[in-house]
Amino acid sequence: MEFAFNIGNIFHWNDRNLNKFPTDFIQYKYQIYQLYMKNNNIEEIPKWINCMDKLTHLYLDNNNLSVFPDELCQLINLEVLFAPKNIFKSITPMLSKLIRLTQLNLSYNEIKIIPREIFNMSSLWLLDLSHNMIERLPEIFYPDELYYGEIILNNNNLKCVPDNLTRLKNIEYISLHHNKLLYLPALVFRKEAKINVDHNPYLSYMIMNTQANCCGFLKHPLTEILPNIMLTCKSHDIVISPKIKQVLHVEGDAYCPTLKEFALRMVYVWKVSFQKNDIPISLNRQITSGPAALCMQCSRPLFNYFYICLSNDGSKIHLEALFFCSKVCHKIYTQLFEINNGISFRELKYCIK
Repeated sequence: MEFAFNIGNIFHWNDRNLNKFPTDFIQYKYQIYQLYMKNNNIEEIPKWINCMDKLTHLYLDNNNLSVFPDELCQLINLEVLFAPKNIFKSITPMLSKLIRLTQLNLSYNEIKIIPREIFNMSSLWLLDLSHNMIERLPEIFYPDELYYGEIILNNNNLKCVPDNLTRLKNIEYISLHHNKLLYLPALVFRKEAKINVDHNPYLSYMIMNTQANCCGFLKHPLTEILPNIMLTCKSHDIVISPKIKQVLHVEGDAYCPTLKEFALRMVYVWKVSFQKNDIPISLNRQITSGPAALCMQCSRPLFNYFYICLSNDGSKIHLEALFFCSKVCHKIYTQLFEINNGISFRELKYCIK
């Protein structure tokens, strides 16, 4: 077998009808930096893959792979791992040991669950798990420490996404189209980010900075028994995040937030340090999981006291959900909306089911 290396020791071995890794790779283990093995019939990654410790890029697209051996996770210099169009049904948490991995593409597989260790890898810039069978995402524990720029999750079976997805400081693009989303986080994504939630038939409203076409034209068959808050507006059933415990309408009497609400906001904003046993468990859970919403005007974190407004511009089927910490912020937002857009802010009546 003849090996021809390009500049930078990039080795191409695509479209060769291979059913296994050639063992000749071993003698070139210190020379291979990028390895392309696309469009073959490989069923197994050999355990001796760990001897190729110079490897930075590995492309395994369109093979018959179903598992990553633990030895692969010893390639500490690996930066790019692409293995779309295989038959993976799960992802080993051991991949999180690849501390320099910036791009992971496992699209077009049969994956149902994402390990929390993978979703919380601090090195990842790109995560592509589109065209799988994923129904839920793990929580993001420390969003400020994550590097994510793009997360591609379209064409799965997702019903919701974690709230902390909105707190990713570098995020530029999130693809959630063609899922089964019931609701979105009541939080504002960074304005530079593009959020695509097109073609979610059960998503009956949108939030700021999202692209939502062809949504809300079906009613989820299990909506009535889901642990969410249900609103009815113009004959539409609207599912709101279950984190929202109390919803007040701007046309009602204005009540002051409780001391509990003020305390939660203060601790969260100022990052007050405390021990887990210093406060009740319920409060600790609320603070660590983050706010249920952000005020659309002042971005104040909201935990269990805020106003929700529903509106549309008359030309869209879906509604827009807006959250405010007070009537003052609601009034400012309304005035600015009318000035910037030249049209009146049209608020819709709704009731809680």
